[in-house]
Amino acid sequence: MTRMFALISARLSDCSIVRSPSQTNDSSTSRRRVVRNRVSAAALGLVVAGLSGCSGVGAPRIPPTELGSKNLGMNAEVGPIEVRNLLLVTHGEAEPARLIGVLLNGSEKEIQVTLSDQDDEISVTLDPGEQYAFQEHPTLFETADEIPGAVADVIVTVGTDTESVQIPIRNGGLKWLEPYLPNSTSN
Repeated sequence: MTRMFALISARLSDCSIVRSPSQTNDSSTSRRRVVRNRVSAAALGLVVAGLSGCSGVGAPRIPPTELGSKNLGMNAEVGPIEVRNLLLVTHGEAEPARLIGVLLNGSEKEIQVTLSDQDDEISVTLDPGEQYAFQEHPTLFETADEIPGAVADVIVTVGTDTESVQIPIRNGGLKWLEPYLPNSTSN
């Protein structure tokens, strides 16, 4: 893009040299120069206008807790526990659903985290400062309460703190999720 700008600028400066009438052979040459200058200026204007629209000025900012949650999983903080990129992977509604994502214990004591939906409950005990990745510890809800593409209402409990969250439900439509489908060879 910089090279194009330099070429257009050089072309404009080249053509903007003032010549006396004795230096030009005919009026058609000067008309061509005027047209060429105008076309070059218009092209430069379009390039500048196009690039200025890419700056993202005024674009809404996504809060840090929601970064990546649109395509990956759900993020939340419950007491000293950070919940990152949680999602459920299943073949379909009312079938087993595998939980993937990460729990981070930011405290200096052991903490029990419970995740529960309408009919299932999972508990995990985290050591101080521990990062617990469900991808490395296959954990299943017996049934997905909704179809893939929907969200599951799950309650995350840490001591006396509770938070109701909506965890996205996905199927193996995305290649990287296939190994996490329940009953696949890797879990």
